[in-house]
This record gives sequence, structure tokens and C-alpha cells, in this order.
Amino acid sequence: MADGANKQRAADRQAPADAPIWDGLYGSDADGPYIEGGRCAACGGMALGVREICPHCHAAQQMAPVKIGRRGTLYTATVIHQGPEGFAAPYRVGYVDVEGGVRVFAHIDNGSAKPALGQGVVLTIAKLRQRQDGTTLNGPLYVATPGGS
Repeated sequence: MADGANKQRAADRQAPADAPIWDGLYGSDADGPYIEGGRCAACGGMALGVREICPHCHAAQQMAPVKIGRRGTLYTATVIHQGPEGFAAPYRVGYVDVEGGVRVFAHIDNGSAKPALGQGVVLTIAKLRQRQDGTTLNGPLYVATPGGS
């Protein structure tokens, strides 16, 4: 009996599984990771996420899911030196212009090959935060486009 209880306590101590930093923010398919966007059937406008009302023409219930953000251009970025609990500072964040006129705020690679402003970037999914319970929260991280363009 004690052996079974010890095994259960050991299993309880194992780190929880990874989780998305924001449910429904991103996904992955055969072409790689993407950001979940929405396109309005009434005006064709695009937005981050699927919304009840189009932010462009205000049509209700016209947004349909669309995969966006696989590639983009780094618009601006900054380095956070003192972040909230669970984030490993320093880290870099910024705005990336993706297709459809959407500009997303995301983490940006801060390593030796960090992208420059105006440079092409590619979406990856990476560890962004660690909860106190050990859960790793993953989310969008843009890195320089291979070849630097």
C-alpha cells in the first residue's frame, strides 16, 4: 500500500504539461505554426482572433477563422529588463506586420541573430513563461527570416 502511495506522490510532483499562454491564440499544421486570425465575410477586413463584430465595418457575426502570421516584418521592438513573475528577463517584444494589414504584438528573438527593424521574421512557438506550479506557457516568438531578408 505504501509503495502505491509513494508512486502517486512521485507522479504528483512531476511537472505539469505545457500549455498555451492564451487559449486559441495560435495553432500548427503541416505548414508550421500560425496565429489565429479572423476575416470578415462582409468587408474582407482581418483582425487578430475571431471576433463577434468586425472592427473594420462593424458587421455582426461575419468573422471566420483564418491562419495568419507565419511570416511578417518587424515594425518595432524593445527589450524588457524587468518583467512580471514567471518571465525570464531580459526578453524582447515588439510589433510584427503580418498579412492583411494586421499588426501583432509578440515576443521577438533576442539572441545573437535577433532581427533588425524592417527585417523579415518567421513565427515559431517557444516557452514564454513559467507558472509557479511548474507549467510552461508557450506562445508566439518571431525569429529572423533565414537568409536575413
